[in-house]
Amino acid sequence: MAGDSAKKIIQRNRARISFLHKLVSVSFLQHVLVRFVWQFRSSSSSSSEHPIWKFHTVFWSCACLFCYRSLLKHAKPTYDAHTKELVDPGMDLSQPGLTQYYYDCVYVTCASMWLSSFVSDRFWYLTYFVPAYGAYALWGYVGPYVKNFRMNNKNDSTEERESKHEKRMRERRERRQQKSGGNRR
Repeated sequence: MAGDSAKKIIQRNRARISFLHKLVSVSFLQHVLVRFVWQFRSSSSSSSEHPIWKFHTVFWSCACLFCYRSLLKHAKPTYDAHTKELVDPGMDLSQPGLTQYYYDCVYVTCASMWLSSFVSDRFWYLTYFVPAYGAYALWGYVGPYVKNFRMNNKNDSTEERESKHEKRMRERRERRQQKSGGNRR
């Protein structure tokens, strides 16, 4: 039988998934109703002149649905086929990690849908913060390796790299040798 903590994880996950389902459904429904029904009826609508919002709607809706379905898949509990006992409660969706990025994508997309429907089409640009932040986070992991690769592959075959301190010490020695060589003559 499953422990109390596993049951709590299942309950929390169900509550979160239920909230996300309502949020995504209401956001998509209101966006479709406002964009396709209300704004297309008015011929003076500025959004009909700029069809880029259609691309944003399709692209970010697919991204949002992918994130939502991934969260659904991660939260799904596993039961034994014969005894119907709980084997795995699923991933705890409140843990940090990849699930945070999924939540961010869903929330930003839903907020952009609401704001772009009622205020301005320019609120779709908020969604570009999601991949920008993803690139920034990825650079935090990959960046040090790229920097080290570049530094190790520089073409310094003729001259060894030397630190500032080593360079100063070498220049001092050369000056002393020049002074001592000039005094002996």
